[in-house]
Amino acid sequence: LWSMQKLSKKYRVTISLRLGVKDIQSEAIFKTANSNVDLGAGQLYNLRMGKWFEIECAEDFDIENLCKKLLANTVIENYEIEEL
Repeated sequence: LWSMQKLSKKYRVTISLRLGVKDIQSEAIFKTANSNVDLGAGQLYNLRMGKWFEIECAEDFDIENLCKKLLANTVIENYEIEEL
C-alpha cells in the first residue's frame, strides 16, 4: 500500500539466504531444470533464490532497522539496501 504523503526516498531491499544455508527450493528447481531437455538439460551451473522489496519512505526513515527487525531473518538471511 502506498501512502498519500509526499515520499522522498526510494530503496530496493534484496533478501537472500546466507552462504551455507540449505536452499531446498533452489536445489529442486536446479535439479528439475537440468534434468529436463526443454528447460536447459545441464546448462544451468548455479541457481539461488531470494526476494526483494521496493520501498518509498520519508527521508529520515530508518530502513536499516526495518530490514533487521522485520524484512530479513538475520540468522539465516542477508540483506542489501540499494537507494534508487
